[in-house]
Amino acid sequence: MSEHTTLLPSKNVWESTAPRRRSDERSLRRDVWTILRYRASIRHRTRLQRASYVFEAFILVLILVNVVLAMCESAFISKSPSDPHTRSDWYTLFLYISTFIFSIEYLLRFWSCVEDERFYTPIIGRITWMLRPMSIIDLIVLIPFYVEIASENQHAFTSSRGILAMRGVRLLRVMSFLRLERSYNAMKNLRAIYSSKTEELWIVSYLTGVVVITASTAIFFLENPTQPNVFTNPFVCAWWAIQTITSLGYGDIVPVTAGGRVFSSILALWGIILFTIPGAILSSGFVEVMLQKEQESKKAFNEELRRTFSRELLAVSSHGFRHGKLDSFGTGIFSTDETKTTPEVEQLQNQVSMLLKMQEQTQNQLRMQQLQLDAMHKLLERALLVTPTQEPEKPPFSEIVLASP
Repeated sequence: MSEHTTLLPSKNVWESTAPRRRSDERSLRRDVWTILRYRASIRHRTRLQRASYVFEAFILVLILVNVVLAMCESAFISKSPSDPHTRSDWYTLFLYISTFIFSIEYLLRFWSCVEDERFYTPIIGRITWMLRPMSIIDLIVLIPFYVEIASENQHAFTSSRGILAMRGVRLLRVMSFLRLERSYNAMKNLRAIYSSKTEELWIVSYLTGVVVITASTAIFFLENPTQPNVFTNPFVCAWWAIQTITSLGYGDIVPVTAGGRVFSSILALWGIILFTIPGAILSSGFVEVMLQKEQESKKAFNEELRRTFSRELLAVSSHGFRHGKLDSFGTGIFSTDETKTTPEVEQLQNQVSMLLKMQEQTQNQLRMQQLQLDAMHKLLERALLVTPTQEPEKPPFSEIVLASP
């Protein structure tokens, strides 16, 4: 029987450093937060994440149905303003059910948000969660539902002013459509794109304003002598310039002189170029944001791999030491063959294999996006006729080396 080396720490030290699971790791509150936290735009693997996907899809369908019914109800009130309460029982039942579901969802989020590290404290954490933008939207969209239910019970909206108020309340229910942002990261990506390209977009906006002002002034001097009742002032001409640049062409203001028509043609062609520039800017910003997200995902993946490996290795080593099966410090060799194939080791190997495959897929995606970005840069260089910078010429006699005597 092998003896333990004195270099190993004591049993109490191993037990104190071993990773401890929280007592509420699989509690009902944590499971509820897991279901409410995950998004439909990510890949779901566990049962709770799949349940989150189903629940989120159900909420989205419920929101869309409420928005459509609110629009239809407002149109019905516009046609029959004398009888705003004429509706079927199924609509009232659907209103009650929707309000109940949205209220329960908000209360569950409020109850389980402390499972998140950002809102860990029971009181301050919940207050912090309530002050988040999406939580405020969740609370605001509940108000029209309760107001409409209260009005249905009290029958307070019978006058013409009350009918208008009821119509406004029903239109406020369309605000629940804002909750769609919770399900996807598209709005977050758009905000990041606009933030990274703010300066370029401001330059394009300034250029557009200059073009509109210049075009309105020019067309005023070209067409006002011929059509003083149409091109009355530069502000009306600015409306014509915006129509021409955006290719709307309502036809209410049309130049008739030869100079005005030539200038209109030039302005219409310039409008195509003017609207192509923001598209190229936003496209390049989208590629940059996606590459940045891939790099952040890769960094988080490597950190998670390191933490998982360290945690599992420490747990296995602690388990072997507590059972007297660790032979020597730092070798990882156990005294029996049974310990070498413990379920912990097999689970660790499976996790490492899965993480390595995910890392390889991430690297391949990043490599493909880098190739696409390089191709776009080459196309932009060709379009803008940008030549690569040449290296400065070396001064004469700079490469002459004097031989030693």
